[in-house]
Amino acid sequence: MNRSEQECSNEAIFIRLPAVKALTGLSKSSLYALIRANSFPAPVRLGPRTAAWVRSEVKEWAEERVLSSRSVPSHLNNKRRPQPVPQAAWGSSRKWA
Repeated sequence: MNRSEQECSNEAIFIRLPAVKALTGLSKSSLYALIRANSFPAPVRLGPRTAAWVRSEVKEWAEERVLSSRSVPSHLNNKRRPQPVPQAAWGSSRKWA
């Protein structure tokens, strides 16, 4: 990374709620639930009625989320999946006929 890229990454660029929702794909209520659980960066107060998120923090959260979802432990890949129910089990009931 060259010097100008490093300076840009250290800049605090603020984004508002619609942009955060677009970047994460989460709803407003989901975002605030994650903030309460300390699992998502909290917004910064910019004024008495204005708050915004630091773009680099939101992007870092998203990148961590991608990495954690791609590195699923092997024991989760081997979990049992539901088996299909044979048609004969459903055919004998005349309740809905």
